Amino acid sequence: MPAGRHGGVDQAELPEAHRIRWWLAAVTAGLVAISFAVVPYLPFFQSWTFVRDPKIASVITWTVLQTSVVIVSAVLTLYFVGKARLEAAAFRANQIDIRLFVDERPADSHDREIDSAVELTATFKRFLNDSRLYTPTPVPGVGSSYDFIQIVEHAGDSADGWWKAATKLIRLAQPPAAFTVTGTIRPGNTAGRYQLILELVRVPRFAASPLVIEDENWPRVLHRAANAVAALVIPRSAYVRTNIHWAAWRDAKIPYELFDAYQRANHFVTYRRYDEALAEYYRAVSLDPSNVYIRLEIAALQEQLDLHLDALATYDDVITVCSRGHPTLARWWIGPDFARQPRHAGRGRDVALLIARYRHALVMGHGDSVAGSWWVRRTTAGAPDDARAARRAELRAALELRFRRYVDLDVRVRPYAIPREKRLELHRRVLRTPVKELVVNEATPEQLAEYNQRAAELRSYLGALSQYEIERLIEDYRRFGRRWRRSWQQLTNRALDLSLVWTVVRRAMADIEPVTGAVPVPQPAYPGSRERLADVCPDRRWPPDPRALDETVEAAGPRKTWEECYNAASVYAVAMLEVGPRGERDLRDRARNPRLTGEARDEVARRAIRELYHAATISHSGRLPERRSWVMGEDPDLAALRGHELFRVFEMVTFSPDRAAPLRPQRAHVWEQVSYVRQLVGEIAACRAHFWRTREAAPDDRTLARWRSADRDAWRKLAQLATGKQDWYTRYQAICAFREWSADSGYPGSIAGFPLYCEERLHAQLRGAAGPRMKAGLDANIVVREYVRLCDQRLDHLAADIAEIVERPAAEDFLACADLWAALGAWFDDDIADGSSAGERRERFRKLAQPA
Repeated sequence: MPAGRHGGVDQAELPEAHRIRWWLAAVTAGLVAISFAVVPYLPFFQSWTFVRDPKIASVITWTVLQTSVVIVSAVLTLYFVGKARLEAAAFRANQIDIRLFVDERPADSHDREIDSAVELTATFKRFLNDSRLYTPTPVPGVGSSYDFIQIVEHAGDSADGWWKAATKLIRLAQPPAAFTVTGTIRPGNTAGRYQLILELVRVPRFAASPLVIEDENWPRVLHRAANAVAALVIPRSAYVRTNIHWAAWRDAKIPYELFDAYQRANHFVTYRRYDEALAEYYRAVSLDPSNVYIRLEIAALQEQLDLHLDALATYDDVITVCSRGHPTLARWWIGPDFARQPRHAGRGRDVALLIARYRHALVMGHGDSVAGSWWVRRTTAGAPDDARAARRAELRAALELRFRRYVDLDVRVRPYAIPREKRLELHRRVLRTPVKELVVNEATPEQLAEYNQRAAELRSYLGALSQYEIERLIEDYRRFGRRWRRSWQQLTNRALDLSLVWTVVRRAMADIEPVTGAVPVPQPAYPGSRERLADVCPDRRWPPDPRALDETVEAAGPRKTWEECYNAASVYAVAMLEVGPRGERDLRDRARNPRLTGEARDEVARRAIRELYHAATISHSGRLPERRSWVMGEDPDLAALRGHELFRVFEMVTFSPDRAAPLRPQRAHVWEQVSYVRQLVGEIAACRAHFWRTREAAPDDRTLARWRSADRDAWRKLAQLATGKQDWYTRYQAICAFREWSADSGYPGSIAGFPLYCEERLHAQLRGAAGPRMKAGLDANIVVREYVRLCDQRLDHLAADIAEIVERPAAEDFLACADLWAALGAWFDDDIADGSSAGERRERFRKLAQPA
């Protein structure tokens, strides 16, 4: 079909479905047939003059005319009904007929014996059938999703006799398949590559341009092919009208690489391969920069990875893009120069704007995490200019500039009003840039005290800004209720009211007087707010009163959605936290660290668990696995609640794990991250050891030089990984290099995702790292803290050892190279059961690294 343009982009290749037009034609033809078949026999019709005295030639009688019209109209009715059903099927786009792929590989091809055309066709059907569309969610984690394509099978076509005729008649009553896919399997253009040519035809005769998919393995080829077919079908279907992720691509051609990147990202999130998921999300955004819903998923994943500065900047970007078309919001958020934007500029982004403003306020409410990433106090030195430190410096400069929007507003960051000059002074003091990242073991007590104080001030400042944004969001949300109607299923008014209670509690915790434990009277942060703020500390002392907490939550009304119940549970769970950063002890001088204890703590925990049970009850069972990761280990609000016995019971009842649920330490998610990095180092070492074990004498000097170069590159990647362990992109680059090395050497291993917390594994790994001298029966929080320290220390040692290795000439013996890499893998294998410690295994590694 001729190429067209749609809003500056290529028009969708497949034609638009005209189902209504054909249904009207069918109804019209049916009415004509019924009229000529029934009306002539009615009494009033017989009395008409032209019927009693027809002026028709003798060769054409009325009977012939009536019969002809009825037959032609009936045939046209059936034809129009068939066309209408076909057009409706094309609009629904939920059924595709896939024919057996044609195999054009050589008959003696080894690949043909391993992967036959029948197997590849079946795998392609499964991949296409697993394609999913996702909806946004205000809680980090995988959003709700649903299948939108079904594969039509032709059962009964091979039958004979009356059974074949019967199956065809039965199939006439079924919805037709409007799309047919044929494929041709061919060898790739270069050795080691595979090619699949697909043709998508919309019945009866509309064909899209052939798709030529080529890659290094058949699973990747089939995945890309399935996503390419889905990308061709979606723009003209009903899904583009209902799924807001792709609403902007209605009637436009979706690049299949965009849809492929988005599907792969969600696939990686499901399997907890977060670094690869972030890379695929960014690949999707590079192909669709204005898709704010993909940016929301990036920000949610950054929250899960404790990248709070990154998440804050990403939510800020989404609000900046979506606020165009909202003059008042744009004037505040971007500046007066952007207030006069066309109102249609924000069309279709209301849901994204609401979620971004909501999550932006909540991330600032977690001011202790943001402050910890701003005023960094390292436990290990690492590299002074590693990738993560450089990224933090960039984000500090960008956020300090953006946060100046609050200085010009009357944000009440203290219990009393302060003039703009004082607000500007506070802003520059707590959001200072650049900031030197402090190493705890090398810092003076004065430096540590200053950093702790600045972090506490920044936490208090962000708490006030969080309350300001929630109060302003509530006012905007209720004022423009009609405009926000499509967002009702995402966040209700009651959910926002409970989030305001949450931020008031968080702000009280941030503003606590460290010596006396006194908290100020709650004050509105937004001057235009009409909300009555909750007072959970009527005696002006922390911790909150359980009865006041319960009355405040119940005053919001009955909870009917997941978000409402979860926000209520978060209010109770926050009251259980320590007042210091990340729910731990306050390290400032003479801090009393008051907290809930005894029966009061148990009572608050019971109420929090009650709300979680209610949330699980009213949520669909299919949504619970999508939220499990965030609830069980990643939400910082539930850090203290996870250590309560009632939470373990809740996990066992709700998710029915295959073994007894453990009491989770507060930093379980940190253990997951360091274990993931340790596994990544171990897999790379095992891959390189496998490479050298399977090598024989080099065929020529050029090949040997290439092998040595790959080995030096592997050491450099490991050094970068050791120094930039907190940087997701550094980890992703190491994963990409591992894929290349494993394909080159035929290594059968693979990179697993972030491990799930396991108490037995935690204690076993600490014994593997510290050796048998480690005490048994320690509290899980102590075990996690010690294991994280040992892992960070080991990565520092690895960086120092690699700096020595790269300066020495490489070993000539291939087995010696394999033994060195194997020793590195053993050093990072804390599941080893030989009774050695990581320090002893390091000495073996260093001994092998010494020149002979």
